[in-house]
Order: sequence, then C-alpha cells, then structure tokens
Amino acid sequence: MSGFVAIFDPAHSATDDTDLTLMLGALAARGDRLQVWRATDAILAAVRFDWEMADELAGPTLVLNDGDICVVADASLYYRDDVVQKLAAAGVRPRGRTAVHLIAAAYRAWGADCARHLEGDFAFVVFDARARRVVAARDFMGRRPLYWAHVEGTFFVASSVSAIVAHSKCPKTFDELALGELIGVSLAGHDRTPYESVKALPPASQLTRAASAEPSTTAYWRLRLEETAEERSLDEAAERLRALLDAAIVERRAPSGPTTIWLSGGYDSPVIFGIGNAAMDRLHLDRLAPVSFSYPVGDPGREDELIDEVTTFWRTRPRWLSIDDVPLLRDAHAHASKADIPFQHAFENWLRALLAATREQGSRVALYGDGGDQLFAVSTVFLRDLFAEGQWRALLREWRAFGGGGLSPFWHSIARPVFAERRRRRAGRPAIALPAWLADDFTRRHDIVGRQVAIEAALSADGGGRADAETRRSLINPTIPRVLTGFSALALEYSIELRAPLLDQRVVEFAARRPRAERASAGAVKHLLRRAARDVVPASVLAPRKAKTGVLTDYFARSFKADPDGTVSDAFANSRLADMGIVDAAAMQQAWREYQTGTGGAGGHLFVAFQTELWLRTRRQTTVVRTDEVRRLTSVPTAGFVQ
Repeated sequence: MSGFVAIFDPAHSATDDTDLTLMLGALAARGDRLQVWRATDAILAAVRFDWEMADELAGPTLVLNDGDICVVADASLYYRDDVVQKLAAAGVRPRGRTAVHLIAAAYRAWGADCARHLEGDFAFVVFDARARRVVAARDFMGRRPLYWAHVEGTFFVASSVSAIVAHSKCPKTFDELALGELIGVSLAGHDRTPYESVKALPPASQLTRAASAEPSTTAYWRLRLEETAEERSLDEAAERLRALLDAAIVERRAPSGPTTIWLSGGYDSPVIFGIGNAAMDRLHLDRLAPVSFSYPVGDPGREDELIDEVTTFWRTRPRWLSIDDVPLLRDAHAHASKADIPFQHAFENWLRALLAATREQGSRVALYGDGGDQLFAVSTVFLRDLFAEGQWRALLREWRAFGGGGLSPFWHSIARPVFAERRRRRAGRPAIALPAWLADDFTRRHDIVGRQVAIEAALSADGGGRADAETRRSLINPTIPRVLTGFSALALEYSIELRAPLLDQRVVEFAARRPRAERASAGAVKHLLRRAARDVVPASVLAPRKAKTGVLTDYFARSFKADPDGTVSDAFANSRLADMGIVDAAAMQQAWREYQTGTGGAGGHLFVAFQTELWLRTRRQTTVVRTDEVRRLTSVPTAGFVQ
C-alpha cells in the first residue's frame, strides 16, 4: 500500500522543491522509502515501506521508468499469470512481475483501457511521455485511494487528499456540499472530497488527460445484476462458486509467513476459513490463522460458541479478543487528526484491535468476510417486490417462511411501505431520509433532496426491483470506497494489507448473475454461499438461523451514548459544521439528547457527524502537513532519486 504523487505542469512553473517536500511529507504515513522521477514538465514520486518490497505485495520498484512510459502505483494485483498470458496474446512481454511492470505492459497492450484487464486492489498513474498523455485508474471497489486536482493548468494526481492540498497552488477551501452529503451518508457525491479543489476518482473509473486538455473521467466497469440464460442447479452453482473462492483466497494469501483471517460466527468468514484451509491443505501451505472477538453472554454480538465449532472442526483455536477491552471512542481526537478524510466507520478501535492481534501473529495479510451480505443475501424487501408485482402465491409462501404474522404486520411491513414509496416518488422525496438536523438553507441551496432522489432513481433504473436496488446501494454508494480506503490506511499503520476474497471481481460477477432466490427465500438467506462450503464448515454453523447473529448495535449504542468525558456533547455544542451553515446546531443537539435518552435520533448519522466535527477541528488547529512528518520522510535513505 504505497503512496504517490504525480504533477504535470506544462508551464514548468508550479512546483519547486519546497512544494514537493510538503506533498511528500503528507505521504509519510504511507512509506519511508522514497523515489522521485522528473521530466521537464512532470514529476512522479512514490513512497513505500520495506515490508511491502516483495514482488507479491507492492514490489521493490517505486517509480517505473520504462522508456517513454513512467508508472507509479499503489497496487496489489491478483491472477498475474492470467494477465501475463493475455499480454502475450496481445504481443507484449512485461519486463517484470511486480504491479508497476504489469501495469506498464497493460498500457502498452491496451492503452487507456488497460485497467479493464487488471484484477486486484489498485490505484495507479501512467505518464506516456511520447503521447503527452496521463492515464490514472482505480480498482472496481475503490480499495486504494486516488484523488486529483486541475488548478490553473497544473494537473495533480495523488493517493492522498492532504498531499494535493499541501501544494501552495492548491486552494484549501472546504466543500460544504461534500461535507453535508458525507454526514448525511448520502448516496450522491461519488467524486467529491472535503476540499472544493480536489476530486475523488470513483471506483471502477479511469482518468485521462491528453497534453494540456481538461481531464476526463469514464467508467471501465459497472455492476450488472442480471440472471443469465445459463441454467445451473444450486449444486452446480455452488461448485463453481467454491472454485472461484478457492482461487480468490489462494491469490490473496500472504507471500510469506502466516495469513490471518478475522473469523466471526456468521456465514461469510467461516466460509472463507473452511474453503481457504482446504485450499491450503491441497497446496501443502499453512492454514489460515484465526483472530476472533468474544462478547458477553446475552450480547447480540456474541458468536463465541459458533466460532468454537468452526475452529474445533479444523483442530485449532482462535486468538481471542474481548470487546470489553475496546472502548468505542478511545483516542478519537488523535485518530481524527491522522485521517485523510473524515472516517465513516463506527468501529475504528475494534478494527485496530484486530490489526494489532494480526501483527502479533506475525502476519502481513488479513482476510475478512466483507461482501457476503451484499452479494449473497438480501433483506425481506424482496417481499415488497412480490407484492408490487402481484405474485400472491409466492408472497404468501415467503411471508410465512420468514415468520410473517397476520394482516396488521403484513400491512405495516409490506403493503404500506410500497404505497408510501409511490407517494414519495410522486412528491419527489427520497426513500432514504436525510438527517432532519441538516440546515434548511443549506439543503435548499444545494438541492440535497433532489440529488438524493436522482441517485436513488439511478440505482433502480437497471431493473430488478427493490432487492436489486438494495444490492447496488450496498456495493456502489460513495460511502463504500471512503470506508475501504479508511480501512487500508488503518491497516498500513500496523504494516498489514486487508484483503476480501468475497469481493474478488470474478466472484462478484458470478454472484450478480445468480437468481434472487439463492440470496433469500424459504425463510433463509445465503443459500448459494452456504452450499459452497457444506463439507468444510460444520453443518450446525451453516444451518439457517432465526435471527442475524454478530450484531454490534448494542455495543455501539451503549458506548456512543455513554460519551466518556463529554467528548461528543462538546463536539456538537461547539459545532464547526454549524459555523459553516451545514447543520442546524440546536436541532443536532436535540437529536443527540434524544438519542442518548432513547427517545429518538439516528445514531449512525450522529456518529459520522461527530467524526467529521473532530476532523474539522484538527484541520483548523494544525497545518496541513506536520513538520515532523516532512523531516522523517526526507531524512531517511531513499530507494532512489532520478533526475
């Protein structure tokens, strides 16, 4: 997980050594090895830590100067043998097997369309000196960050927002629309960052700039939820999924040392654990090393007994962590000061505990089960589809299977929401409500409601009803890449890469073609995923459950409401967001009081607002780049400096 900056300045006047040093200083948390390449009108630089120098990770080449092509990347590529074969068919032979070598070869073979042919977690920049063209791209889920700015003719691309705004030429003005949609957890705003001058490249997109033209962004991949004409039985599909997951896990194992898995007692990570261990046994490799959280008896997060069943089946024990040792808000100010953008995940310290335990096991790679809920399950919203489509027999059967009651529960959970949704659509109101404490003037000025309605319509435009819209929303809304890049940044603090086999592109595309009934029907979910692991995970663990397990809502609510030292109350009482006119201070404080007393309030929205308040405080009280970071990066021996 490298860091990089690329500066393209046809006027040869925008960047001096001071600016470059400040930009690189902003990347100090992403590496302490440095390499810089300069041309008359371009600078490309990258930083990396020693532990990432293995070819199977980032590799030892920080900046690749390959004739007329120069490449910097933050990338872990998978299925490299497949890429090499495709390159050979295109008449191109890469000069190495590291990520930057394969990216350079892919560009030679397929030009600006090269990202379509790569699989992995990546963000990269290619500078074609002969064609005077810049091509940048980001992986299909947005696991690695990529930001850009075009300011007075100078084009910046970097893996950090802070690196771009560190440049003296880049305006530091906050983007109030971006901040408002961030705290509202809006579905709009894919390309916005907290700064007006800096844009985020959305996932599955490429950014191209020819000579001195304006940069243009295009999507090279899109999620398509459509059942194919191919007929596969559930068992045949499960075998295919098993083979895909086997390959995805093997591709993501650590190149040396143990590979950790964050093992819960749900379905997703046990499936990875079981299929992964079977694959490791076949290849005569070490099995996955589990780390798990323990919760008190009676807590809805508790899955200790299920985890014990899984690990006993594989004759091992997990490295246990206790949720009682992980305060939700510990060091919240310090964490916010390090964040490149406000962190949108509620469980930062929970993640840090898992990362620390991973390092204690000597691991550089941790696998986790992200993707299972999105790809292999759907909520009972599909019952509303059956109602709206008049599929009465199927609706009655599924309603009973999922524990539906009489007419009153049916009306409140199925029929009334469908009619209410139609009324909202006619009135131009969003289905997913935004926080009531956003300031009215701000909401009107930026048409926040209209933007939300438009993106909801776009998510439904490809068909499939409410169930498919829910899946699209869970995979391609702008919160996802923000959270994923936050995960990556946290992992980098612990010298670890996080990898999610269920979100392998091949797995995603296969799951997207399977029927909804495999995701939810007959009173159960994840039929296909569970069937794929039927002989490598205990049947008792794979069995249907009456309710979802491993739910962290009690831990979150209990910890957030407790507000130790009054940190949250102080943030809302002295709100920077209110000073900027984004929120109504009184309304937000009232929502916080109602949430604390259990009489109302949306805790998730309030928590993101709290994180954003802390982030804004650190940005107003400190310089953009701390001088100690600049000194640390520029004083270490470099991997090379090329003029």
